Order: sequence, then C-alpha cells, then structure tokens
Amino acid sequence: MEARVHRVLIWTGPLMVVIWFATFIFVMGFFPPSAPSAGAEEIKRLYADDPTLIRVGLVIVMAASALLVPWAAAISGQLKRIDGARVLASTQLVSCGLLSLEFIIPIGVWMAAAFRYDDRPAVVTQALHDLGWILFVTVIWSLWMQMWCIVAAIFIDRRAEPILPRWLGYLTAWAAILITPAGLVLFFRDGPFAWDGIVGIYIPLAAFAIWMGCISYEAHRALTVQIAEGTEPG
Repeated sequence: MEARVHRVLIWTGPLMVVIWFATFIFVMGFFPPSAPSAGAEEIKRLYADDPTLIRVGLVIVMAASALLVPWAAAISGQLKRIDGARVLASTQLVSCGLLSLEFIIPIGVWMAAAFRYDDRPAVVTQALHDLGWILFVTVIWSLWMQMWCIVAAIFIDRRAEPILPRWLGYLTAWAAILITPAGLVLFFRDGPFAWDGIVGIYIPLAAFAIWMGCISYEAHRALTVQIAEGTEPG
C-alpha cells in the first residue's frame, strides 16, 4: 500500500512546476521577469495593473511550493532502498524541505509588495520586488545539495538492475551544474547572467523542469516494479 501512495506523491513535484508556470505567466504576469534595471514607477505599475490577480496568484504559488515536500519524500523512499544511501536519502529530503521554505519566503516578500503598493513610495515597492526576485532566483543551494545527494546515491548502487538508472545520475549532475549561475544573479543588472537573462533564469529553469520530470518518471517506474513484486519503499 505504501508504494502505491508513493507512486501518487511522486507526481506532486511536476504538478508544482505546472502550477508555477501557469500562475506566473497567465495569472500574475510575473513571467518573463521584470528587468533588474526597471525603474520604480515601472515596477509600481506592474502591481497596479491587476492587483487582485497578483495576490491570488501569489497565494496559489505559495501553496504549490509545499508540494515539494511529499515529492521529496517519495524520492527518499527509493534512495533508501540503495545500500549505504540512507543518509543521502535523509539529506536530500531535508534539503528539499528547505527549498520549499526558501521559495515560500520570496513569495511572501512579493505579497508584502502587493499588499500596500498604492500607499507607499514607488521605490519601496521596487525594493521589495527586487528582494523577492533575488531570493527566488538565488536560493538554489538547497536544491544543489539535493541533486548531488541523488547523484551520489545513484552511483553507489552496484546492483545489476539499479533502483534508478545511471543516465539519471549524469542528467542530475548536469542539472546541478546548469542551475549554478542562478546563484550569481546578484552581480548583474542586465545581460545573460541577470535574473531575466538566459543563463540567469531560463537555462536553470529548463534544467530544473526537465530533471524533475525525468526523476519523477523513473521513480514512478521503480515504484511500479515494487508494487508488482509486492515490496515496499525503504
């Protein structure tokens, strides 16, 4: 029974990504991101155009961020089946729990920006908006730690038919490398490394989404085998 529960939970991560993209693009209008060089009045107009939709969208994405926790728990269940990987499984679970919180914090900052945008100087709204984007894009290090724990667990699995395939280990390592520039957007106001640049956000987002889809699929496949064999997650 537990394996069947895990097989449902493993799709909460991709569900979060779908909710995020749909809400950021179609509800809040936050994607593509505003430029780091945007002026205070331009940022204030962003919040003034449709404040209710922005507030609704922020509530939705904050709630969706919690979906990372059950998703990581299902990943952890598979890693614990690998000999010697229990501590790696626990570390990746804690790291993903921190990641969920680290996404919730900048969303809360944007909520503060949206709450009183019309009752303060535009530069204050701009500062809150900037803080939200800086926190949202740069807090990749818990995810980075989670990914490398998964890489290590995959490669110490020496069985003929590993729990998770070797190619997923290589993909996870590449994704960890590709998200790294997002942690450096603080140093750039324009260009490819800024928080609205191809290296600063688009490549890391694509790497994250592709990796999450692939690892969720492979964990789902492993759980299907477990259910057929009548075994339970670790």
